[in-house]
Formats: sequence, structure tokens, C-alpha cells
Amino acid sequence: MTHTQECPDQCGRLQDAPRCACIAIGGASGTTCVRGLISLSELRFLSVPPASFGLVGRTLREEVDDVGWRSVVDQILALDPADEDPADLGDAELLPTVEDLQAAINKLTARLTRVVRTTDVREVYRDDGMGSMKSWLTGHCRVAGRDAVALVRAGRGLEELPEVAAAFAAGEVTSAHVAVVTAAVTPARIATAELHGISLAETDRVLAGAARQLAPEDTAKAVRRWVAGVDPDGALDDAADVHRRFTTAVSLGGRVHLSGHLDPVGAETVHTALEAVMNGDRPPGDIRSHAERQGDALVELCRRSLLTGDLPEVRGEPAQVRVVIDWQSLSAARAAAGVAPGELPFAGPITPETARRLACDANVVRVITGPSGLPLDVGRAQRTATAAIRRAVELRDGHCVFAGCTVPAAWCDVHHVIHWAHGGPTSCDNAALVCERHHTSVHEGGFVLRRDPETGGWRTYRPDGSEIVTARGP
Repeated sequence: MTHTQECPDQCGRLQDAPRCACIAIGGASGTTCVRGLISLSELRFLSVPPASFGLVGRTLREEVDDVGWRSVVDQILALDPADEDPADLGDAELLPTVEDLQAAINKLTARLTRVVRTTDVREVYRDDGMGSMKSWLTGHCRVAGRDAVALVRAGRGLEELPEVAAAFAAGEVTSAHVAVVTAAVTPARIATAELHGISLAETDRVLAGAARQLAPEDTAKAVRRWVAGVDPDGALDDAADVHRRFTTAVSLGGRVHLSGHLDPVGAETVHTALEAVMNGDRPPGDIRSHAERQGDALVELCRRSLLTGDLPEVRGEPAQVRVVIDWQSLSAARAAAGVAPGELPFAGPITPETARRLACDANVVRVITGPSGLPLDVGRAQRTATAAIRRAVELRDGHCVFAGCTVPAAWCDVHHVIHWAHGGPTSCDNAALVCERHHTSVHEGGFVLRRDPETGGWRTYRPDGSEIVTARGP
């Protein structure tokens, strides 16, 4: 039945149709309200047929357990997005539908987190030649690195926080809530709280309650207040922490995002250097914002460091920016249609005009590839790949070619597919780019890499001969 008044069993909630449903299980008044009622659409999502709403002696939990998570996931994967157009929903249905979908996403994410944790504990990812659950998620599920780390961390942290885990599993909190809580409730802080008479169960209860009622940003503030209360000396520890972190990530739109944090002294050093570049040669009438000037100063500071040649060498070569563009694109007219873009090893595609601008600088190495390619075969006597061979292999492979691995080229070795001791030449055709872990997997672990002669792509085979196939293909 659906409610338009207070539940007959006085569960304390005023129900507004069609946002809830009661399951008849034979209460004194004929029905018993399920605590934490869910919407009709959520019942449909959980594969509980509307006809079962009136089953006497059956609870919602029993209905869901009969169906099982595997069945629910299979049904979701089988859905056709064209079956239902949101434009067909009435205005009164839109917001409730958004709420229902978010609750469903929360529940699915909670389930995913538990499964990832179980997989991590059992180290099943090693069956596919990966060294961690995080690397398996990024390689096989195409999850962003930071999201994979957060998922693994959440699964680990929730084992200590059953109340937060229950709220997550019920769809009452989001993955953002879980992330801020699990990141703060560390073993060291749990031990410190215990010394102050604050049990882990009490911490779990308080933070779960905050997450249920507050947005993630306000939950984070509540967590910081908890940290200040249980670890008053933590501020001194933070001040003594000089660990510095800095990351760069290429967005889907091609822009590169920078993030990180520094200790106060390190930050002052960076700020002073940027200020010198920002203000030392500032032209009259400069209308750039402070943020724009800082961004330009950072690039200029790095560019000057490259030009001076004072930076350490990398793999036997001076540090240098590389841009790759084929000859036809390089010689094409400006803004010509149908020409291939240039390519930066880290940042990705750039316009031909930008590549031409970079090619004008004599201090930037120019790698130009034409239809005939580079003369790369140096014969068997050369056991170590030359700089030219390595550069060509990096351009061709882009990153470690082991299935599911995305370790960048700069961290990889050039592997002889047929070892030189077995008659294999040191050439581009006999070379594959692999990271150190997977280079070891191929030699000592018995995994095999083969290049598809038709597609030019790489295939990875387990020691038993079976192929490792990722979501994006071999």
C-alpha cells in the first residue's frame, strides 16, 4: 500500500505518496512499516515486483536476498538507455527520480567497495599479472588513478567503521562522505582517541550520524573537529611534517591540472621564485589576473631551467621537451584541414601550429617521422637500444605494453621480444616498452608479449598460454 498519512504503526514518519511503500507482514494494524522506507522506483530497481508488496510474512530484505546482487547488476547492464527518455517524466517525477538514482548509485558503489576490498585482500589481481588492486582497476576498468586509490582506501577503512559502512550500504551517504571519513580515521588517531577515552565505536557512531545529515563539505569540517578533539598535538606533528606532494593530471579536455601540498618553508621557497619571475619583468599595462601570472611564471621558471642545461640528465640525454609531428602536418598551411596533430609524450595532442612553434626553438629536440620512418635497425652487435631506437619505441608504444598497464614511457625499459642471446636483433621491430614490474613478469614470471602483425597492437599471454584481455581489448 502507499501512504498519504502517518504510518499506522507509528514509525514516526509522515509519508507522502508516491514516495514510500509499506510491506504487509501481518502487524497488529494489518501492515508494518519498514524502517527507512524506500521509494517504489527503488523497489523496482532492486527487482522486487510490485505484486509482492502485499505478501504476508515476507520482509523486504528477504525479497532482495532472493534476487541477489548478481541479478540486480545483470539487469542494470542489460538495460537499454533508449527504453526510457527522461523527457517523458512529469515535473513531479523528476526530482524524486534523481533522489532514487543517487540512492541506487550509493548502494552500488558501497557494494563495489566491498568487492574491491575482498579482491584486494585475496590478491586476485595477481592472476592478471598486476602488482596491486589499484593498477588492476586503472588498467582493466579504466578507472582514474585517484579514483582507484580512493576506492581501495575506502574498502580498507570501512572495515573499522561498521556504522559508516552500514549507512553507505543503505544508500544514505555518498562515496565522498566515505572518502573524507576513512582518510581521517587512521590507526594512529584511533589509538590516540582510545587513550583519551573515546572508543572507536563512539567515533564510528558520531561520524556516521554526521555523514547522514550533512553534505560532504560539512562532513569534512566535522571530521576535522573530531581530529582536533582527539589529537590536540596533531598540529605540532603536522608542522613537523615536511613531506611534499605534487601531481599533474591530463583532463579529458586536454588541459593539465596541478595539485599537491607543501610544508610552509617549501611553499615560501616556491612562492619567492614565482614572485621574482612574475614581477621582475612585468610589462606596463599587464591586465592578467594574479592566477594567470602565477601560471605563466611557473612555466617560464621551468623553461629557463631547461635552457640552462643545469638539470640532471635523463637516461643519458639532457632533459628536453619533445614534440612529434609527421612531415605532411609540419609542412601544411596554417589551419589546413585534414592534417594530423602534433603529440607531446605527457600532455597529449597539440595543434600542428603549436608543434611548429615548438620546432622553431633550437633547444627543443625535433623528432620528425615520415612515410619511410627512421633508420632504426642497428644490427645484433648493439645489445642496448640506442637513443634513436628508444625514442622510436616510445613514440610507437606510448606506455608499458603489458595488458592493462599504463606506466608512462619514461619509466619503462626497452625489452627484446626475442632476446639477443637467442639471435634477436636490437631493433625497433624486436623491441617492446615495458615497465620494470612487467619486464620482470616476462622474464622471470613466464608471461609472453606478442605483437599482432595485422593491427600492430600488443597481446599479453599468461604462462599457461591464455590471453589477458582488458575492457579496452588486448
